[in-house]
Amino acid sequence: MKQKKLIAFLLASAMVCVSFAGCGNSKSDSKADEQQTTAAGSEAAKDDSKAETSQEEGKSESGGKQFEGVTLTLLNRSSATPKGILDQACAVAEEKFGFTIDIEPCEEDNVVKTRLATGDCPDLLIYNTGSLLSSLNPSEYFIDLTNTDMAKTFDDAFTQAASVNDVLYGIPQCDSMGAGVYYNKELYKEHNLEVPKTWDEFQSNLKVLKDAGVTGIGTALKDVVYAQLPFLADNFQIMHDEPDFAKEFTAGNVKFADSKAGLRTWERYESLVPYFNEDCASVTIEEIAERIFTNEVGHLINFSNQIPTWSETYGDDINKLGFFALPGDTEEQTGLTIWPSNGIYGSKNSENVEAIQAFLEWYASDEGMDTLTSFYSPAGGFHTGYQPKGDSLDIIKEVQAYYTEGNTAPALEYLTPIKGANCPQICSEIGSGQTNAKEAAEAYDEDCKKAAMQLGMWN
Repeated sequence: MKQKKLIAFLLASAMVCVSFAGCGNSKSDSKADEQQTTAAGSEAAKDDSKAETSQEEGKSESGGKQFEGVTLTLLNRSSATPKGILDQACAVAEEKFGFTIDIEPCEEDNVVKTRLATGDCPDLLIYNTGSLLSSLNPSEYFIDLTNTDMAKTFDDAFTQAASVNDVLYGIPQCDSMGAGVYYNKELYKEHNLEVPKTWDEFQSNLKVLKDAGVTGIGTALKDVVYAQLPFLADNFQIMHDEPDFAKEFTAGNVKFADSKAGLRTWERYESLVPYFNEDCASVTIEEIAERIFTNEVGHLINFSNQIPTWSETYGDDINKLGFFALPGDTEEQTGLTIWPSNGIYGSKNSENVEAIQAFLEWYASDEGMDTLTSFYSPAGGFHTGYQPKGDSLDIIKEVQAYYTEGNTAPALEYLTPIKGANCPQICSEIGSGQTNAKEAAEAYDEDCKKAAMQLGMWN
């Protein structure tokens, strides 16, 4: 990142920091604002002449902000960063460029698809990468970013996930996230447990807790995301055992029910069921999170991006939790399944394409990432190689170790465009004991067959 851009960002942040302090959504937001103000003052004092030059960036020839009077609409179908963080980062962009960004939260995929189908495409959309992006027919709506300079900074994992037919459509919204197992350190110490390195060791820990009257693993099956996680988070094991699984699955040459590694994933899910909380079909994931912090639940499968939110909600109690990847059958099969960042996509049919591109370029730069991470502590890895400033919590270091060691693999939905629409229902059924592993694998294969045929595949 060029020094003059850093100075521009710091001065702009200093000017808007007062307004943030009055409207932040959390204590961590306010603290980040204070830190940003302090950093801005000290950095500006170092080099006033460069700061004066830097202030000219983002201005039009007439002396005003480059996009003053422009309003960009942003539809946010993402919860990848804690609440309020996106708003604060966009406020810095508004100060820099002069445009206004109207952010609209979105809870349902169908809302996104309806908006696009009816010609109501927002200027900016934050949405999934991977198979769900493919379902949007992105070539019809979004700017092609393939040959831009910023595209050269993205790693292969994100480029593949945010591309359809070798055309790149998005930039990373934030860091990637891994899905693994949170465990209660106090319960582990009380019952003399060690972090498991294999599936049998994990099962043994679950049994010890259950025999002691503690719920081994908490889940919320009515939540479509968390019902799927024991299945989705196990993709590292599949790709370790059968490296060509995603390719062959996409071609229709292999199915879960007739693949040893594919069927094993469903068998491992089934083996967790005896240790689930009794109210797994009705409880919320927020209630389960509360229970692991109050020592009522030993484990919880969840995304690493929950750490900043939990740190804000539970304060120092975040140190009660540790993190490990969902274990494989052997130590060699154990690694972290990761979800590349959601993407930010720009409308190619907008009247404000130039402003959209300016925002995307800024956001994807180190300057933009400095802004974003000044408001929260990310737990995953960044697709540009960006490194956040400052120290991390121990639990974040535990997550980061898998990235550092290269012991990660993308979730299957980022390696193939085929994902069955009924995956949450099938996972809920196996999680509640209504079906077994073989039946679930066969049902998911049939579900994926329908999805593949809709994409013109598996004919």
